[in-house]
Amino acid sequence: MTDLFSDREWFALVSHPGRQQVVKAELERQRYRVFLPMCRKQRRHAGKVEVVLRPLFERYLFVGCHTEQPFHPITNTRGVAFLVRSASGIPCRVPPVALREVKRRCDADGGAVDLVPGARVARWQPDQPLRVLDGPFRDFIGLFAGGDGETARILLDLFGRPTITTVDAQNLEPTQP
Repeated sequence: MTDLFSDREWFALVSHPGRQQVVKAELERQRYRVFLPMCRKQRRHAGKVEVVLRPLFERYLFVGCHTEQPFHPITNTRGVAFLVRSASGIPCRVPPVALREVKRRCDADGGAVDLVPGARVARWQPDQPLRVLDGPFRDFIGLFAGGDGETARILLDLFGRPTITTVDAQNLEPTQP
């Protein structure tokens, strides 16, 4: 399978605060392959709420290089704080399978992982079966009955009778009844 991660060794590096885009551009200019996963977040500023695009991992990005490419240009790139290394000083490899999974999640959400509260609630349909992932109703399956963004109301069968309860939206996932 040839993809972004197939033919290279991948490493994590840490940028100076707010410099990830600069580091990405500089490393790509030097012909390194760079993966900077993004996410959509809600930001409150000056009394307004807006959705912004931010790096998924604050200050971290991933660089892929061939075995013959040296680390010296990476660590000396403008905006790079350091390359993540083991206790013995050897650069730590990041498994391509882990990066593929992050990229798959980004692609599934339209290019960036969606961390906006309520974004998941908007995708659920009335009476859609949802599994509770955490809390006192863990592993219960209920029907979606609406939501306000951060929470969802689900109809659960408790003690033989239907009961509507409110659950944090991040603790729900679609399932089959």
